[in-house]
Amino acid sequence: MIKVTLSEYNSIPDDYRGIWTVERWDLPNWAEIREQYMGKRTMMVYDKGTCLLVEGLGFEIVDDSAWKKPDEVKTEIGGHYLQFYNEQGSEPHYADCTIRWCDTLETEEVRIALAMDSDNEKDDEIFFYCDSINDLKSLADKGKEDFTIAGCLGFGIYEDLL
Repeated sequence: MIKVTLSEYNSIPDDYRGIWTVERWDLPNWAEIREQYMGKRTMMVYDKGTCLLVEGLGFEIVDDSAWKKPDEVKTEIGGHYLQFYNEQGSEPHYADCTIRWCDTLETEEVRIALAMDSDNEKDDEIFFYCDSINDLKSLADKGKEDFTIAGCLGFGIYEDLL
């Protein structure tokens, strides 16, 4: 089953989404399956041909109205970065973040390295590697990877990992 966010669903042109309102008494078992269709949201997709998906049968809508927007996440990253830099007087080595997987929309807490080489003794603790704070912020935008940063929990230095 495909998962789409409410904002993604609402961004589909009206001609390609809607609510099932047509009675299909021409189908022999319509009385038994009617409740699976009537009043459900629908959307047209291209998957080896054009097809109509029905909410609950072909796709699920996840309400994302309470989620932070990419600009809010970038601001949060910048705030935590400035706080760390002002307190420590040095650049952070990693960021602890919450990510959201693009396919399942589930979240997970991970550690993302900043300007750190892979294949070292701390490699098991690192989920992803970035070259700079701007690279980290870019992960808040959808499309760069198979996940997005949904929130920033704070920054740290390598010694904290030992």
